[in-house]
Amino acid sequence: MYFEPLFLAYAWLGLAQSGLAPILMPLAARGATGSGLSYAAFALSGLAAPFLGTWADRTGRHRDLLILGSLGAAICFAPYYFVGGGARILLAAGAGLGAMAATTAGNVLAIQGKPEDQWDDRVAQLQSFISGGQVVGLVVAGALARTHLAAGFLCAAAAMVFGAGLGVYGAPGRLPRAAHQKAAPRPLTGGEAGVPSTTRHHHASARELLAHLREINPALRHFLIIWLLAYTVMNGIAVMFPVVMTRQFRMDPVLPSIAYAVGVGLSLAVYHPASLVAHKRGGATVLMTGFLLRLVLFAAMTVFALLRDDWAGLLVLVAFALTQLVWPLLGVGANVLSVRLGSSAKGESVGLFNAATSLGSSIGSAAGGAIFGWFGFSALTGLGVVAVAGATGLARLWLSGQKSRSE
Repeated sequence: MYFEPLFLAYAWLGLAQSGLAPILMPLAARGATGSGLSYAAFALSGLAAPFLGTWADRTGRHRDLLILGSLGAAICFAPYYFVGGGARILLAAGAGLGAMAATTAGNVLAIQGKPEDQWDDRVAQLQSFISGGQVVGLVVAGALARTHLAAGFLCAAAAMVFGAGLGVYGAPGRLPRAAHQKAAPRPLTGGEAGVPSTTRHHHASARELLAHLREINPALRHFLIIWLLAYTVMNGIAVMFPVVMTRQFRMDPVLPSIAYAVGVGLSLAVYHPASLVAHKRGGATVLMTGFLLRLVLFAAMTVFALLRDDWAGLLVLVAFALTQLVWPLLGVGANVLSVRLGSSAKGESVGLFNAATSLGSSIGSAAGGAIFGWFGFSALTGLGVVAVAGATGLARLWLSGQKSRSE
């Protein structure tokens, strides 16, 4: 385990970006629709990651992305609770953009100046610090969410400042252009309501992405359609979960936060087995298994949500924690497919996958809030059943046998 200042910086970023923000932002909004819109603005910034990465690649200023992005996010987090309306949406977008700028540089900074045989290990260690920060952030968010929401956003701002300070102290200076080109993609980690982390973005120029879109092969196009269909609704459910538990089931906010943290924490042990299965059976098999398990859990949550008794809320809580335990199957399977289904331009296919993830996160956050506000949580989870069932059927139709064709 590396306890370098750079890794500690990203632990603070994980605490704020993937731990505090997914819980506090939806709860701070005064209505269900506003809950989704605020987090949608925060997540939408993920679409800018390829362009931020391109700028850093061309200038070698990845360290500046970490420092300036962290400080920019801190400036937006600090006043977030004290404003409303459009100003809050703008601050959410600014905080998301700053956090994304900081996380985009992570893999490059982690491997800079290190032998290539250490790269995978260092990227994995970086992710473990981010995920550890996320778990702590989820617990802190639950402790502060009931009566100290303002303090929670100030904690998020402070965490980003600490991350920036550690970046000043421990991040390498200006890097050679495109120092990261040989770094292999890593599986996604953490629950899906957390915005994209350092391992979820490939640096590509707009011209490269447009060229790849024109040449995209049918298998990759099919995969992106499947992923966008399923992930959009799954993310909407995850973002609205703390709001549902506090408003529909009248729970103390610490309980959904702890359920989220427990699910994410336990899921860390699933990544390695999921990777082994993906290697033997293919990413499509792992992805469809994750879809089927999510389908069962969403169906159970739909039934439980119709029963507004306290005991039904506890069952929803357990079911949601289990959905996070299933997440590694989805993350690993999708990551493997995004690489295997690219023709020759593997990096561009990963970039398109990440863009689809960010787009799904934004649409799901906004739509999830509206659906919950109009029809209730059972309607949202019922839509999740339909969407995931559709994605599973399309995956069986379009993706079966991808392992044999890709090897």
